[in-house]
Amino acid sequence: MRFIKPASLNANSFILDVRTAEEYRQTALGVPHKHIALADLNPRLFIKENGLDGGRTVNILCASGNRASQAAEMFEKAGFDNVAVIIGGIVEAEYSGMQIVRH
Repeated sequence: MRFIKPASLNANSFILDVRTAEEYRQTALGVPHKHIALADLNPRLFIKENGLDGGRTVNILCASGNRASQAAEMFEKAGFDNVAVIIGGIVEAEYSGMQIVRH
């Protein structure tokens, strides 16, 4: 499992937000990303539905990093090792200047 700073992400980064639906309704990234709550995440199905072959890193976001780490472990157990946890979650993402949408 790797860790990445939000400032290292770019428009081509594949981002998965694993926060709850309620958290997501309040604030979300303003850049392209996918959202699936950690409780609903099925890594094998997600890999298949998104055509991931391991060549592209899945950068995982949550509120602080805990759930993102859990999701990364789930991907690794499913045999997909190209995952990175976004350090500091959405709070750090906003602090680093990433566009955030508030609802």
